[in-house]
Parts: sequence; structure tokens; C-alpha cells
Amino acid sequence: MKSILPLALLLGPAAVTAAENLQPLVVTGTGYPVDLAEMPASMDLITRDQIENSVALDLGDLLRFRTGLEIGRNGGPGQATSLFIRGTESDQNLILVDGVPIHSGSTGSAALQNIDPQTIERVEIYKGPRSTLWGSGAIGGVVNIITRRGGPGADWGGSLELGGDDTRRASARASWSGDGKQLGASLSHQRTDGFPPLATSKLDRGYENTTFNLYGGLEAGLHELQASHWQTQGNNEYLDYFGNPLDQDFLNSRSSLSWGAQFNELWHSRLEAAYVRDHTDQNQSDDFVHTDRTELKWENELALLRGDRLVLGYKYSHEKVETLQYGSGYDIASDIHEAWAQYDLERGPHRLIAGARYLDHEDAGHKPTWSLNYGYRLSDATRLFASAATGFRVPNANERYGYGGNPELDPEESTSYELGFRHQLLPGHQLSGSLYRNDLKNLIEWTCGWFAPPGSICNHNVDRARIDGLELNYDYVGDALELHLGGNWQNPVNRDTDERLLRRARYTLNARVGYTLDRLHLGADLLHSGDRMDFGGVRLDSYTLVNLNASYRLADQWQLFAKLENAFDEDYQLADGYNTAGRTAYLGVRYR
Repeated sequence: MKSILPLALLLGPAAVTAAENLQPLVVTGTGYPVDLAEMPASMDLITRDQIENSVALDLGDLLRFRTGLEIGRNGGPGQATSLFIRGTESDQNLILVDGVPIHSGSTGSAALQNIDPQTIERVEIYKGPRSTLWGSGAIGGVVNIITRRGGPGADWGGSLELGGDDTRRASARASWSGDGKQLGASLSHQRTDGFPPLATSKLDRGYENTTFNLYGGLEAGLHELQASHWQTQGNNEYLDYFGNPLDQDFLNSRSSLSWGAQFNELWHSRLEAAYVRDHTDQNQSDDFVHTDRTELKWENELALLRGDRLVLGYKYSHEKVETLQYGSGYDIASDIHEAWAQYDLERGPHRLIAGARYLDHEDAGHKPTWSLNYGYRLSDATRLFASAATGFRVPNANERYGYGGNPELDPEESTSYELGFRHQLLPGHQLSGSLYRNDLKNLIEWTCGWFAPPGSICNHNVDRARIDGLELNYDYVGDALELHLGGNWQNPVNRDTDERLLRRARYTLNARVGYTLDRLHLGADLLHSGDRMDFGGVRLDSYTLVNLNASYRLADQWQLFAKLENAFDEDYQLADGYNTAGRTAYLGVRYR
């Protein structure tokens, strides 16, 4: 039987779409497809239908309605966005596109505001450290974006959408697969006049984004060849600290080419080369920030006795980061070597997944990590799981070589523990929950105040943090009705000052409901967040956000849809001094 590891990692939907109709499969927690209900860890899955019903213009707005996830944003569409998974920092969470990290080498985080959901098939969210499988940055969690793929034979579709703030969105896709071959492309475009990012300004700032994805594959005997290219680029208008209007061009891309071979029933090997770019260029000056990263990864999956699985991997990365800001900058290149192993075994009701990884970074030194995930099937209706893991984050280039940088910084480290359960109350009803703790040390802190003389070293490994939390979810799936209720209670504190970590609430609640009657679908998303602290001792008030959606199937393939963002026109802030969207309506048509 052929392994589907290469497709699961490189072209995720090609590996999982066929089986998705039978049961939800995920690849992010193990590197190969497993039943979500059997995964001994906390994971969340955003489906294509949920993406289409969402009002989200980017990945950040799509993720914020999931339990345990929060965002910070400096204004509207295209503005800088941060993601906090279970209270961890934005650069302590890893964002993947089809299994390849896309973070910036200068900041250590990905540009969530530039990722258009129109070209996404599904999103898998692993909550907790997964550095043993994915490397640096996977402290709080991993978000794996799986791009759209077509079904068997010829497949095509598209959409057109208009909305408030003169927003226009369009998408199109076409693909063909059969006889061991596949070829496809998808394209999306969005443009908006936006609204004033700063609360003190009345100047709208617009945003434009064009995203496309190309892919192809070929199976020939025991060999598999896969190639893909995902790219998003456009222009973002914003206001600087003094309210001056500026704009910048951005480009984010991921390209990969892989070869895989099923040598026998026991051994599958896969070699992948990937190239990642994260580029920003200012239009009012010569300033720029460029990251170019090349990766070469070799992974082997071995089927052992009694159904055990062993994964052995090695990755070499060459990262080049070049910047020019306010007349100064840096140009550095780093080589990174990583090796890892993972063993997965099942014995009756027990399942154990153990992993280890070793990273050798040319500038930041070496770092080993480990993880243990244990699952116990108490009955056909109840699953229990426990995990313990370490994680790390290599200091980004700004922290090492930027203003006030310190080349001697050590990686940030974490040790995490979790106890959880999933219980099938009745057919269609599921209750799940987990208790978690994440201890972090060697956190990097700026120690020089607002101004540092040239040549000062201001970044140091001095902070410690602890995040304790409780997460609960209830889900119901019926013939016509779908319902989700979720809540996350957490205590994210700096252990040295005993102060709450900035822009993180002690509790968040979320709900999602969808009802389908023949050709009509009605839905709603609700998010309530507690208050948060921001820079300068500012307290951001709690808020409640309600989004509504409706669609009507005009024919077998044609669908008319409408969405209403912030239905009750809630006035709130995700960052002090920055506006958020008011009540905004969208109307569109879709061909599926």
C-alpha cells in the first residue's frame, strides 16, 4: 500500500480530501494523516465550508474565532497582525503553507494579514509545542494552511463579492486529475479602500492583494513527483506613528519541488526542496526588509512490527535576511541543520507518540527538544490524552543584529504539560476539554528604555513567563443544524513582575451556529473577549463581536451569499489607539 506522507505534507488536500468525506483526518500533529479523534493532543480544524461562511478577509480574522486563539491588529485590512495561541507571543507560533514554514527571518512571525482565505482548502491548528516535528517557533502552536486542490477529473469554480469600504473580492480555480497526474491553479484578488487605522485620524488607508497557487503532480511506478508555488503580493497603505500617510509593497511566497518513492510496503522516502520569500519595500523611501530562505528536507517513514511507525528526518536551511531602515540595516546569512525522529505505537487502548529533535544554528547555537503524547481509549465514546513537551524559538535577525541587537542571545525555551479528553455524549454531540501549563524561560526583553545610544546592546534573555489554562468545547452536528460552543480561561503572566502578558485576555468565549434548510443556509459567529492590558499600562475593554452569514443555492452549482460583519456595530480596540471594523455588509455569488 502506497504511503500518503508526501502528499500529506506537500499537497495536503491531495492526500486527505478523499478521506475527508468519511472522517476528519489531520497531518500537522504527526506528519502523516491520522483521525482527528485519535490524536492525543488538542487540535482544531477549519473546513472549506466554514471558510466560505466567514467574513474574514485574511487569516488573522479567520483564526480569532477559534478557542484559545487571539489576535492583535494595528487597524484594518492589511495592517500588522499578531496571533496569540494559548497566551504565547506571535513569534512563538509557527505558520505553515502546505507544511513549509513561511515566517519572516527579521521578525520571526508570518504576515497573517496578507494570507487570503479564498485560496485555502482547510486550516489545521495544533495547540501546544511541536518543535520536535516542525522546529523553531513552534512553542504555542502550529497553524498549517492547506491550499485548495480540485477533485477527480476536471474541476473549476469561482466567486465574486462586493462589500462596505468599497471592498471587492474575486476568485477562480481550475484543475484536472486522473491516471496518476494532477494539474491545477487558483487565483484570488481583493481590494478595499479600508478605514482610518488610527483612532486620531480620518484618513482611509486601502489594501490590495493578489494571491495565486499553482501545483502539479505525477506518479510513475514507485516514484512520485510534486511541484507547487503559492504567492501573495500587493500594496498596503498605512499611517506612521505621527499620522503621515505611507504605503509599502509586499510579497510572500512558497515554492517546493519534491520526489518520493515507496520502495516497499515498509519504507517510504521523500526529498523536498523549498524556497520561501518574505519581502516588504517602502514606496516613500529606500527602506526594505527581505527574507529569502532555501530548505532541503529528507524524510523517511518506516512501518515496523505491530503497526508501529518510525519517522526519521533531516533538514538543511540557508536563510538570508537583508534590511535597510532609516539609513542603516544589516545583511546576514545563516545555515541551520536539523535532525529529528518520531516513534508512534499503539497497544490495545494505548497510543504513545514520542519525538526528539536537534537543531544546530550557525549564529544561535544548538538546541535539543523532546515530546511525549499519550492517548488512552477509555471506551468507544471516550478518549483521554496527556502530553509533555519542550519547545524553542531561535532569536530573529532583528533581535540579534537590528537596533540594540545582541548576537549572543540564546533561544527562548518552553516546557509544556497538558491533560485532556474527548467524549461522545450522544450521536452527533461531543464534549472536549484540556488543562494546560506552559513555562517559558530565556524570554528576550528590551532593556534600554525608549532610546539607546548607537552600539548599545539592549536585547537580553531575562524574562520568564507561565501560562496556565483551561479549554472547553461542545460540538453538535446534525442533519440540518451545526453548533459549536467554546471557552478558554487562562492566566498568562510574567513570572518576574507578576503582570499579565500584553494584549491577552484572561478569558474568551466563542460560538458558531449553522442551519441548512433545503437550499437555504443561515449562520452566525460570536466572539466575546475579556479585557486586555496594552503598552503603557492601558487597559483595553472587553468586547462582543457577532458576524452573520446567509446563502441560497440558486442551482446545483450556483450560490448567492450575504455576510454582515460586526452586526451590532461594537466599538472596540485590539491595540491601543487603533480602529477596528464597524458594521460592514458583503454580497456575492459563488460557482462551486
